[in-house]
Amino acid sequence: MKNQWQSLGVKSRFAFEFRLINDPDNGQAATPLESASWGEFRFWVQGRNMCQHHHMENIHQEIAWYLSPLFIWLTDNWEPLFHEERFPLPCSKPNARMGYLDSLRRYLGDFDPTVERNGEAWFDWWQRHALRSCRQGGLFPDIFFRRLIDFVEISWGNFPMEGVGEDFYFTAPQGSVSLPVGQVAKPLLDGLDVAISLLSKKISPDEELQTLAARVAIIKGSGRLQERLFWYASKISRTGQAVRAKIEKMISPMEEIGFISRLSPAVAMFGSLAPEIGDDDMECLISRYIDSHNHNDSGDSELLKPLIAQEPELPVRNPFDAGYDAALAFLDATNGIFPLSGWVDIHSICEVLDILVDEIQLSDSNIRGVAFAGGSVKPTILINTAHPNNQEEGGLRFSVGHELCHILHDRFFGGEVSIASGQWAPANIEKRANAFSAMLLMPLDLINAKIRNLTVPLDTPDGINNLAGQLKTSKKALLWHLYNLNKIDEFHREKLDF
Repeated sequence: MKNQWQSLGVKSRFAFEFRLINDPDNGQAATPLESASWGEFRFWVQGRNMCQHHHMENIHQEIAWYLSPLFIWLTDNWEPLFHEERFPLPCSKPNARMGYLDSLRRYLGDFDPTVERNGEAWFDWWQRHALRSCRQGGLFPDIFFRRLIDFVEISWGNFPMEGVGEDFYFTAPQGSVSLPVGQVAKPLLDGLDVAISLLSKKISPDEELQTLAARVAIIKGSGRLQERLFWYASKISRTGQAVRAKIEKMISPMEEIGFISRLSPAVAMFGSLAPEIGDDDMECLISRYIDSHNHNDSGDSELLKPLIAQEPELPVRNPFDAGYDAALAFLDATNGIFPLSGWVDIHSICEVLDILVDEIQLSDSNIRGVAFAGGSVKPTILINTAHPNNQEEGGLRFSVGHELCHILHDRFFGGEVSIASGQWAPANIEKRANAFSAMLLMPLDLINAKIRNLTVPLDTPDGINNLAGQLKTSKKALLWHLYNLNKIDEFHREKLDF
């Protein structure tokens, strides 16, 4: 006889539903726990049933299979599921699922030892984050979970499964959302508790079930902070003693039962740094972060406060559109505050807003800049002079505009931001900041006015050089911005690419 559905969470945000039913194979070729866990399940994300699927000309609302592999996978991978943000290698894809699929394209079938190692790293990562990694023959939906700053990113699609006909497919179109950690972790942890209670009534005592219950107890127990911080930013656990002494004063995350709900800004910054960053760079950044807290003139200025995003969110739509829109809103809100000229003086803007702009030199030349702000922090932009784009004025100005976007739009739940811009920072946040900087430094009205006065064609090297010089921007950034604004076509963009 079928049991009642167990529903954990809120369907309009995230919910996990399941029910245990009689094993149709009566335990044949299954462990007692597997047989007892035969049932049906559904995942809901923002009101959409991720398990709805088409099969044999019918639409089905749930997946029927052994549920114990799913429960075991959740407990085995709980810490990385809710605390590991980084991909195994730098990746510019916007979400976990797209990053993994891109790795298949790049690494599969290449037997070069280095490429094979990279592929194995991605496979290990897939096992920690992809629901299908635990399906064991079941037809599970194509869903990935990973930590993303103070959110859990859920990404999904319908990648075909080997041996499954074209008649079977999940109906949810490809997508991705980011939800507060607790909205995802709590329903799953509650679901594990309910499942263990129901299963214990069917097969108690059972050694495999007792092991599962013990794993859940460990997840809910105390003393897990360091392991969870390690998954987010492993460098914290490996840094030298002098650096570590400073770090320990700055780690004050918000913990709940089973997970860290809010990272401290310092830890969030460490997550955007390369795993192998040196202690000297770490000490430099930590010292500057502490300085921003101890600055005599701390906190946001009265001019800056109304410009800060009141409900900051990760860009779930096109991050370039989000960045352009944010820059246009900034220009509209500050109309008349900053002096007008033939180019956008980003340093004067930061000075008027009382944002400190300074230079640092790091060994890691992949870090473009760093932004600190929020609470009692002095809003600060640090530009890494070792980054190639910061070697000339146009690129350096672009970096300042990029970091300004972080200060305005990336404070999230803690009300503070501490992010290092580079290849390990979240891709969509970086793309939004790039688009913001491009539109801020090269607003449409200013570009149109300059183009009307050009004495050479725009789609020529002389035209790009002339316009970049007037706007004091890099030629490469200008070229891409003109292409995005439909001022030049793809043919000329590629032909003129510097």
